[in-house]
Amino acid sequence: MRFPFAAAVAAVLVLAASAAFAKPSGLKVLVWSPVADDARPAMTQSLWNKFVAAYAASTVVAFAGPGDPTLEDCRKAGADYLLVAPFELRPRLPGMPNSSGRIAARTHVVVTNCITGTAVTDQTINFDSDPPSNATEGDFDSVPEITWAHSVPATLARHPIAFVRVARVTNLSPPFVFVDLRASSHVAVGEGLRDFATPDHVRRVRPILLTVTAVHEKYLEATYDAFSSDAPLLGDLVEPIPKGASPAPALSSAP
Repeated sequence: MRFPFAAAVAAVLVLAASAAFAKPSGLKVLVWSPVADDARPAMTQSLWNKFVAAYAASTVVAFAGPGDPTLEDCRKAGADYLLVAPFELRPRLPGMPNSSGRIAARTHVVVTNCITGTAVTDQTINFDSDPPSNATEGDFDSVPEITWAHSVPATLARHPIAFVRVARVTNLSPPFVFVDLRASSHVAVGEGLRDFATPDHVRRVRPILLTVTAVHEKYLEATYDAFSSDAPLLGDLVEPIPKGASPAPALSSAP
């Protein structure tokens, strides 16, 4: 049984939690966010869907099955990325934070670029529920909206998804390109980017590698090999190079 007061508090907390995530990225993402059977008493499917949708910070298309989503499903949905984020419980361990009435859970987030088929994010994120509060006292059932209202948004916000930083080429001055990635995107000078698709979302067989040379408040500057047969186009899609990939070539603006 859940009291009306608890439900009202839950609604307010879920609304406030959405502010923890980035603003919409302008991309379409196919999302599959199943809740494990044994985790359903602690997390409702609808609430986890809301958390993941806010985390995606994009136009979300929910995958309805059957089976696991594939790249073909992603392309049929017209999505740019496939986000898989299941919710499951973690075992209780002595001395861990979840040993005093808190619930331990995790999600394994995998983000795949639907155009290139490459995984841009693959990480496991652990959660420990918020401590029990007076709002749930007297309830025979826990209230997931309250149990996870602060923990899940705050934890997910510390693990941003790479596709939030996907951007477009906004100007060209060979061998420099200007990309609408902001300073807040945490991309640093010297890091690599790749131009992976044309403005109409057609995959480049060979991505154009870029090196960041300057980061400004609302855009960044990068270089590319101007002597290559491939050159960036206005509106091209650009993303950070995933960790472990080959670095972009370092070019200088000096004559």
